[in-house]
Parts: sequence; structure tokens; C-alpha cells
Amino acid sequence: MDNNRKNEEFDFSYVAPDSEEKRWIEDIRRQYLPEERHGSKIDEIKSLHKKARRLAKCTAAAMGIVGCLVLGAGMSLTLVWGRMAAGIVVGLIGMLIVFLTYPVHQFLIEWGKKTYGDKILKLTDEVSPRDDENKL
Repeated sequence: MDNNRKNEEFDFSYVAPDSEEKRWIEDIRRQYLPEERHGSKIDEIKSLHKKARRLAKCTAAAMGIVGCLVLGAGMSLTLVWGRMAAGIVVGLIGMLIVFLTYPVHQFLIEWGKKTYGDKILKLTDEVSPRDDENKL
């Protein structure tokens, strides 16, 4: 039996993980790191950025949907029920709501920037200080 073992060959091959496997491994590793090493400031920056834009997106979506429904109701009044004057008034109200969606969205984006901007700038400066300050 010892003679048979001496004649056996050992074959070993190593395959390095590809980029997707490396990302997957790093994601798992990050879950086990202490919170201060986990990049919680970056996560907070992402969270604040989403929060600054969330109200604008939701409001614009709701206004667009409501405006289209009101416009459709005006068209129905005109085309189906033959109520021309009422249909035109309701349709114009729907158009007005749709047209006001973009300015309201822009206003709410600016409001979000004013509300969360200082904290986001402070956190981004802590994470990566700007190089142009060092050049002067």
C-alpha cells in the first residue's frame, strides 16, 4: 500500500475570483466590520441625498398623475357626455396641474438642497477634503 501512495500524483489548480466574486466577497466582509470602518458617513451622505430629492419626486409624480386624470375627465365630459363647456374647464384645470408639475419639482429640489445641503457638504468634506483648498 505504501508503494501505491508514492506513485500517486497530486494535482492542484487555483482559480482567482473574478471581479463580480470580489465585489460579493467585499460586500459580505463589509457587513462584519465595525460601524466606524464600514463607511457610515458615506451611507449617511447617500441617505441625505435621497431624502433631499424624495419629496420632489413624489410630489411631481402625484401631480402628474392627478393632472392627467383631471385632463382625461375633461376629455370624457366633452367627448362622451357632450358637456363641452364643463369639459373644457376641467381639461384646462388638468393641463394647468400638469404644467405646474415641473416648477413645483424644481422648487422642492431647491428646498431639499437648502434643508440638507449644509450637512451633506460637511460630511463630504470629512470623507474627502477638497484638493483645491490645498493648492492656494
